[in-house]
Amino acid sequence: MTLKAYTEGVVALHQQAQRIGATFGIDVPVTEKQLRQYSKQILLYKCLTLGLVVSWAFVLDASMGCLVTLAAMTQGIGFAVLALKAGEQRSVAGISRKMLGLSVVATLFRCQSTLLFHGYLPYFGMGEFLFPLFDLCVAGLAVYVITLTYRFSATYEAAADSMWVCWVVPVALALGYLTSADANGNVYTDAMWMAAVWVEGFSMLPQIWMGRMGCNFRSVTAHFVALVFVARLMGMIYWFESYELLKLQEYEWGVGLLTWNYPGYSVMAAHALQVLSMCDFMYYYIKQVASQGTVLAFSGKMDL
Repeated sequence: MTLKAYTEGVVALHQQAQRIGATFGIDVPVTEKQLRQYSKQILLYKCLTLGLVVSWAFVLDASMGCLVTLAAMTQGIGFAVLALKAGEQRSVAGISRKMLGLSVVATLFRCQSTLLFHGYLPYFGMGEFLFPLFDLCVAGLAVYVITLTYRFSATYEAAADSMWVCWVVPVALALGYLTSADANGNVYTDAMWMAAVWVEGFSMLPQIWMGRMGCNFRSVTAHFVALVFVARLMGMIYWFESYELLKLQEYEWGVGLLTWNYPGYSVMAAHALQVLSMCDFMYYYIKQVASQGTVLAFSGKMDL
């Protein structure tokens, strides 16, 4: 089915819903023009909903393992929406190139572990395949949007995207090595996985910083940040429940089995940082949805 045929099907369903609503005196507050304009976004959100339902149906007996894969799926949908709208509108206004770059780095770090080893993958069959797939999709979409920031450079707000991020990767690599677990049994990939967690902990800060610098956030950018927030929240819940899986054990002669879990606490700290860095933004996002029923472009300086 082509996108045009899908759009016509959605419009036909909308017209039928209008007729049924008119019979019962119910107004359908969506116009045909809006449906045609946002048909691609509607399709993406439908795919997300279908993916969530199917994933839960297959892994009801391993719901916590499913959660981290759903987080990767939700983040992938967020990047897909961002890439779609930036390409359609030929504009990257309100999008942080530095945020995209850090997202690519985090994904590439993590894929060095998840594509070669299974130590940090969810404990169910689908997750071992889906989680790396969604990660690669995120990296590809982020790279695509980065190319758009150069292609449509006239719309890129470099002055607002001014947060200094050169320190993030070196700090993340150091923390990754110092706080790594041994789930893979490989020092390098264990350290790279943990470094990816720390890079993600800082990756959304440049996007939030643009709001503080007075950048206008379009509605699609606000929806993107909200989707990433939901994804990071699901990831935090998973690791707060499963952090003990990362504990280290060592047998010392005459003492017995020694156990400590600084990798687990480090993962919890990094995920908490990911969520907390977006809480102020989500306050304004939810406030605008509650007051206006939708999210318009955030204009002016955001008091974050």
